[in-house]
Amino acid sequence: MITKINDKSYVNIIDTTLRNGEQTAGVVFSKHEKIRIAKLLDEVGIPEIEIGTPSLGPAEREIIQEIIASKPNCKLFTYCEADPANIAYAAECGVKNIIINISTSDLHLKVKYGKTRTWALNQLRKTISEAKSNGLDFIVSAEDATRTDLEFLLKMINIAQKKGAYRFRICDTVSRLDPFRTFLYINTILNTIDFPIEVYNHNDFGMATANAMAAIRAGASSLVTSVNGLGEGTGNAALEEIVMALKYLEEVDLGMATSKFRELSEYVAKASARAIPVWKAIVGTNVFAHESGIHADGVLKNPINYEVFEPGEVGLTRQIVVGKHSGSHTILHKFKEFEIDLTDKEATDILAMTRLMSVDLKRPLFDKELMYIYKDYRENKQVEV
Repeated sequence: MITKINDKSYVNIIDTTLRNGEQTAGVVFSKHEKIRIAKLLDEVGIPEIEIGTPSLGPAEREIIQEIIASKPNCKLFTYCEADPANIAYAAECGVKNIIINISTSDLHLKVKYGKTRTWALNQLRKTISEAKSNGLDFIVSAEDATRTDLEFLLKMINIAQKKGAYRFRICDTVSRLDPFRTFLYINTILNTIDFPIEVYNHNDFGMATANAMAAIRAGASSLVTSVNGLGEGTGNAALEEIVMALKYLEEVDLGMATSKFRELSEYVAKASARAIPVWKAIVGTNVFAHESGIHADGVLKNPINYEVFEPGEVGLTRQIVVGKHSGSHTILHKFKEFEIDLTDKEATDILAMTRLMSVDLKRPLFDKELMYIYKDYRENKQVEV
């Protein structure tokens, strides 16, 4: 039985491009780029964004302050490891909301910190107390939550709830879950406690978006995303994939300016020096590119045959590509664009020449190359006459 998505028509998105996205190995955003990305995210309509980690130093805090000073419509969060000393850095920035992150698995506590569960509980309480004394609102984030003893994790959630957190973040830090386990795991937690759950998926096995959607079906109210899925290691659930999947698979329209997705993705790709693969879901240039004869013919008759939504909805354009797999209908259509009406016989002959050149060049053909083929075809036809 499918659980109705939260019994409501809204899912909260908190984007971490400016925090975990920048933690991608080899990625550094300049001050100008961070401010611009924050502006673009706000223009798209992302409700919440993580804008950095104050404890990284004065330069990071200066950027955070400038983003705050720009007064975006979205809610801004900074990221703090669970240490009371880190709260002062956040308060210095003038931010109102923070994420308090603490490792919860026995593996992390023993190997990373050489500490106990009792230490973790006390550390969380002390950090929350410091945050509240500085007038900061907060989310509690459990790192490595999916390898944490469930009873202990519930204690953490209980503390967060009693201390007034917005919600509790479940981090699948090493991608322990698949969509089926995600649903069962989140559903189990929410059948035990009545408190908003936020889910943060990593992409080690290529299932971050699928796991995020499963979490929403299980009752989670908030998801952590990043533009293009940018993030440490294999990255995170991609913002653009989540938003469009919610709209077209779950009928949950978040009302975002999705027509800006390609612009946003291109800017983040350039700033991070991580190119968008042409096959990238939602924003890749091949999403609306059609070459095979059957597909191109179907799209020319009605795009809904092979497209879930209009390309303009995510800032792309439709492309009818002419190459090895094209059909005669594509040739007829393409030459109509050149204001040339071909006969069916001419289209078939030109198609054969097109396929040979495409194989030889190992790529689709440019418009100019098609016109060269047409010119050669016409000249040979005259010679034959």
